Amino acid sequence: MERAWHTFLASIYFLFKPNIVQWSYLPTILHTLAVLSVYYFVSKLYSKKEALISALLIALIPSNVTMGGPVFLIPINLSLIFIPLALIFAFRLIKIKTVYNYLPLFAITTFILYAHPPTAVALLTILGFYFLLNIFSKNNECRQKAKFLFITMLFSIIISLPNYIPEIQKRGLESVTFDFWVHLQGIPLIYGILPTIFFIIGFYFLTKTEKKETWCLLLTSIVLVLNVFLFTKSGSSYILPYQRTHIPLFLLMSIIASHGYMKLLELKKQNKKLGVILMVICLIATAGIAIERNVNTSYYHLIDNEDYESFLWIKENSPSNATILSDSWKARALAPVAEKGVYAVMPFGPNKEQMKLVNNANNFFAENCTNTTFLIENNIAIVYTTGNCQNQDLIQVKDNIYFLKQTNISSKP
Repeated sequence: MERAWHTFLASIYFLFKPNIVQWSYLPTILHTLAVLSVYYFVSKLYSKKEALISALLIALIPSNVTMGGPVFLIPINLSLIFIPLALIFAFRLIKIKTVYNYLPLFAITTFILYAHPPTAVALLTILGFYFLLNIFSKNNECRQKAKFLFITMLFSIIISLPNYIPEIQKRGLESVTFDFWVHLQGIPLIYGILPTIFFIIGFYFLTKTEKKETWCLLLTSIVLVLNVFLFTKSGSSYILPYQRTHIPLFLLMSIIASHGYMKLLELKKQNKKLGVILMVICLIATAGIAIERNVNTSYYHLIDNEDYESFLWIKENSPSNATILSDSWKARALAPVAEKGVYAVMPFGPNKEQMKLVNNANNFFAENCTNTTFLIENNIAIVYTTGNCQNQDLIQVKDNIYFLKQTNISSKP
């Protein structure tokens, strides 16, 4: 359901034929566009000072392999670019004819519906709140705005239905239900303690406004936080996958937190320099902590050098058709390095069948590798583990590498 995203990548390749090194610059280019998009949006909605702070916080957004983030070339990062752009037109922040606002909004919303459904859910949530706040207004202009917005959203959704109907017909209600096996740290620990504090401060002061555009951001941030909270309690999320909630949430938190940082300027109205100094110190501290965290984050270190050398040894000293049992995370690297089949590998997303195999593997290792019947029934010839293996039917041929006696495998000296 990410057709537009893959078409976008294919178009880049078709037009520019980038090599593997050049591809690595694309996430940086996209993140630069995100920073500029947020700056322009916030400068139109609030002020240039808040826009600068928002842009800085967007530049510092963290990344990890579960939630994604700016260092990866993945479609969730489109939310950082296209949600602000869409809101510029939805909120009519540019003084142009009405139709010239809603045509770009229609194009962006439809693109996102075809490029990345979770981003589309976040955008439609904001637009939905904006529609409701305007349709129930006593102001005729607001109600007229709500009608145009509703028509735009409706046509975008109708045109995108071919992207979703096959999945809905195949899985039914399961198509909007998402489970996951990895729980991330709490939101403040991922996003940063200091910017989270200023998000709370900004949220509090923004609740005193009657500005509909602001309330859309506040209400949507509450919905996204609740989605994370409910998942951690139930293990399931609906409509919006838990692991794809964080980047759109951090976008909104960055915008709202900028208002919190700006409040430092009001601490001492008689001494403006003190407020400026406090804000600069807090921003430097925020940036310093975030940069240190981002630079030292390990993204794909599933194996170490010892694992890698062992996988190469297995490649050279076992048949090509041998099946290996190992830790399901390390199996991700074991299969391509050793060029062998593996019994179970941790899947990228919710997969009941694959998770059943992963649990079987975990139970085998929890029992100290004693279940020989399990190995035979699943045609497993090699076991790789750094744990304790106590099975007389397994021959240790090298550190952490065991061959099953019943197989025809013979190790080279």
